[in-house]
Amino acid sequence: MSERIFCTVITKNYLAYARTLAETLSEHHSDSKLYVLIVDRIEEYFQPEAELFEVIRFEDLPDQKTIEQMCFYYTPLELCCALRGMLHEYIVEHTNAESWIFLDCDIMVCSSLEPLFEALSETSILLTPHCSVPLPVKDAEHELNILMHGLSNAGFLGLRRTEQTREFLAWWKDRLKYYCFLDSALGDPRGLSVDQRWLNLVFLYFPDFKFVKHPGANIGHWNFYERKFQYGAEGKILVNGQPVLFLHFSGWDIDNPDYVSKHSPLYQEKDTSPWTEFARSYREKLLKNGYEETKQFPYTFATFHDRTPITQVMRRGYYDELKQGTAIANSPFDQPEHFRSKRYSLNSTHFLQEEVRIAYEQVIQLQQEKHHIYLTLEQAQTTLEQKEATLQQLQTALVEVQQNAEKERTRSRQIIETMENSIFWKMRDAWWRIKRKLGQAEVKLIEKE
Repeated sequence: MSERIFCTVITKNYLAYARTLAETLSEHHSDSKLYVLIVDRIEEYFQPEAELFEVIRFEDLPDQKTIEQMCFYYTPLELCCALRGMLHEYIVEHTNAESWIFLDCDIMVCSSLEPLFEALSETSILLTPHCSVPLPVKDAEHELNILMHGLSNAGFLGLRRTEQTREFLAWWKDRLKYYCFLDSALGDPRGLSVDQRWLNLVFLYFPDFKFVKHPGANIGHWNFYERKFQYGAEGKILVNGQPVLFLHFSGWDIDNPDYVSKHSPLYQEKDTSPWTEFARSYREKLLKNGYEETKQFPYTFATFHDRTPITQVMRRGYYDELKQGTAIANSPFDQPEHFRSKRYSLNSTHFLQEEVRIAYEQVIQLQQEKHHIYLTLEQAQTTLEQKEATLQQLQTALVEVQQNAEKERTRSRQIIETMENSIFWKMRDAWWRIKRKLGQAEVKLIEKE
């Protein structure tokens, strides 16, 4: 069996997810190789050579000028999706793989994926549909979400080295360079859902495709209601009577592992099926692979080079200028003042809300700074008053000491005067005068002798 090739894409704060994907892949495909495209600057946050996967740096991709522009006008999620076409072309050009599979980083592999490679041997493009069983009309909102986000889930994509695959990648890559926005989250009526809705056109443009029919593939909130988890004869968890191939934890919360996803209204309660064993195992693996540390890694393209933040309004404004041919020629990351000085007119309520939110946050920050200054002034005033009170106390104490010293001197003088005026003192003086005279007489007698 030839080496199995897999690939994914992350920003570096998703490193624990890539590690977990690599770990679970190696458990079921010891001969596999996972390529991970890092759409971020690695810097010194981790050592690529120490990982279980092969790192592809985004700097190694062609057309760096366009990629720099994409890094500015796309959000992290959008950028990860937008570079998938280039990632697949990298696999084509740098490996000898006849077929390979893309998996989102938030996937846990639970069994061998050979059934998928077998299906891929008969087609150029292998997709997983979001769902295949109709819901009651009361749950039509779930289906509306699927219509909004795409019929296939782009977290899985199997490709085989064929001419149609090359045509598909060239077409998809060009679309994703400029049209990979998450419009659905912004209220933008254009309705893009990153790379995913583009896959709807595969059915029309590229007929050499197939849908995965295995119930154990790409299990997520989109098809969870179709899947029945139960224990098999040997205690292994099965889904619809088949092995669980891989689970996709989209919208899943590591702090609430028994809830399927936040992305669908179908799953508001804790799940009680054997699926929870997978979810808890996935949580343990993520934590073991450095989740708490790596989630703090900063995203390089969140800020200008001077470390000031890039807003979503700036990103979309720059994109519009590129389309109009009026964008600045230099790197946008070097031009914070240019973007801060502009007032973009964007036809979206979301962007108005975004500007209001940013302004509100700035007001809150200024209020907090003002409050902090007031507190500091109050503390300084209190400290000054305390020091003045202490100084006053010291001055009062010094005066008291001086007064007491003067009293002691006066008392000593009075005692001396009293003693000098007393009969005892006068008799004492007379006695010493007599002694001195007697002493002089004795000296004279001695001299005569």
